[in-house]
Amino acid sequence: MILRPSRGTAAALLLALCLVVLGLTPLTGHAVGASATSPSPASVTTLTTLSTGAPAVGAAAAILVNMDDGRVLYEQNADARRAIASTTKIMTGILALESLPLNRIVTASKHATDAGESEIWLVPGEKLSVEDLLYGLLIKSGNDAGVALAEASAGSEKAFVQRMNAEAAELGMKNSHFSNPHGLDSKDHYSSARDMSILGRYAMQNEMFRTVVGTAKTTIPWPGHTYDRVLKNHNTLVGKIPYVTGIKTGYTGKAGYCLVASGTRDGVSMVAVVLGEPTTARRDSDTKKLLEYGFSKYRRVVLAEKGVEMAQVDVPYHFHDQLPLVTDARLEKTVYVGDKVGRTVSVQSDLTLPVVAGDVVGTVAYQIEGQAAGTVDLVATRSIEKPTLAVKLRYLFDRVGYLMGWTA
Repeated sequence: MILRPSRGTAAALLLALCLVVLGLTPLTGHAVGASATSPSPASVTTLTTLSTGAPAVGAAAAILVNMDDGRVLYEQNADARRAIASTTKIMTGILALESLPLNRIVTASKHATDAGESEIWLVPGEKLSVEDLLYGLLIKSGNDAGVALAEASAGSEKAFVQRMNAEAAELGMKNSHFSNPHGLDSKDHYSSARDMSILGRYAMQNEMFRTVVGTAKTTIPWPGHTYDRVLKNHNTLVGKIPYVTGIKTGYTGKAGYCLVASGTRDGVSMVAVVLGEPTTARRDSDTKKLLEYGFSKYRRVVLAEKGVEMAQVDVPYHFHDQLPLVTDARLEKTVYVGDKVGRTVSVQSDLTLPVVAGDVVGTVAYQIEGQAAGTVDLVATRSIEKPTLAVKLRYLFDRVGYLMGWTA
């Protein structure tokens, strides 16, 4: 049913419309922001939870963490203080990277060459670059390389250890204390699975660190020899398991077999820590179980496809005309199963003409569990010229006709 205004009311409306046109101001139709519509399904979707169960892990302590957001997916005695052996060298390596240029030449001291046990066979007075020592530290797990880098970074091993503990405190490693840069057993040298996952996530943000720990085999110079040192990664999963990207093994009689490992598959990155494993085989097996469990708990989700209509806005001076807005890009994210995905569509409150096809007129913002997950621009699907007086008059008469009931 259409309510028809009286002649007096219609005349008043006509006068008002004329004044509006002469003032070059469009009548207020639908508020653009409020009238934006979304033709797609409901904006919140709950992803199906997978039935994959947590793996059985025989490590004395373990944890599995999403590399990107820090979500803990599995933990077992994760805060227990334990000996961590050569996984200590993650801290040594990242601090050296942050304080020394890669091309700096380091002269090995007698103190460094006397570190003992696992080594790259430095001799007093030998000169190697920081980069070469980093490979010796993180691939071959050289204790001598660790002390050489510590002395170059801080002036002495003691000063470097103080820096290690300061860095641990800054990172929030609440159950950690270092007494040396290599990880040989000491009563006041310990960490926890959780703390080592924090350190691993931090170190893997450094591109050079990622490059070094992701190397299966390399060579570095060996001054005084006719051949180079050949370094094979103690983390044998690197180069063997395609998704494993690093980072560091460790073993002492007190610590058992340890591994802080990183992996990436289908856009999902994880860090797994196992401490106190009885054998290298169990260490590697449990690490793979944890990483694969983590991958199974995520899905790659397309939040937005390019060119999909997400809203419409009223066109000024164009009666009953709306401009469709479409997404200008594709947005894909890794989503944990069960997380809710939402979106918020926002468009300009007043569309200003002219508009050229492809102009940004709004945005659609996505959220995962209420946290910002990305924004995609909404663009005009067609061009609309600046209205002429004739267009405005036509709009005036269309409005009057509608109000008088002459047109639907």
